[in-house]
Amino acid sequence: MVPFAVAAAFHVLVPDAGERLDWQRIGAQARTFLQAEISPPAGDPVTEVDVGPVGGSPTRVSLRTVPLEDAPEIREQADRGVRAIGGAGFDALVARAKRVWQVGATVDGDARAPLVLAAAIASVMLGPIVPPDEVTIFGVRGARVRLEARGWPDQSAA
Repeated sequence: MVPFAVAAAFHVLVPDAGERLDWQRIGAQARTFLQAEISPPAGDPVTEVDVGPVGGSPTRVSLRTVPLEDAPEIREQADRGVRAIGGAGFDALVARAKRVWQVGATVDGDARAPLVLAAAIASVMLGPIVPPDEVTIFGVRGARVRLEARGWPDQSAA
C-alpha cells in the first residue's frame, strides 16, 4: 500500500507491527471517550471507515497502513514534532514505533472525522498522532482538545 503524503493525513505511530486493528475496541473507545460511532469495516485490508457522532451522520474516511520504515518522511515529521514540543516523552513513543496508521485528512463530509478516527486508533494502539497541518505531535488528550475546539461532539446530533 502506498502511504499518504505527510500533509495529506493524520499519522498514528504505533509499536505494534501488525497490519490489523481491533475494531471492536476502537469502536468502544470512540463511543466512550469521543462520543463517536465508527463502523466495522468491510473487507481486508481496510481502506475506508465510516465515522460520525453518536446518532449523527457518518463521514467516510480513508485509512492506510505501512511499516514506519517504509515511510521515512513521516518519521522525520514526527521527529520535528517532538523537537517542537520539547520531547515530553513523545521521543520514546516515536522510537518504539514500528507501523504507521494513516487517516486521510480530506473527506466529503465532516472535516473532524479523520481526527476522531486517528484519536480512536491512538487510544487503543497507544501511539502518538502526527497531524497534517502543524509541526507537532500529540496523544489522545491533544486530539480531544483539538476536537472540542472544533465543536466535537456535535451536541445537536445527540
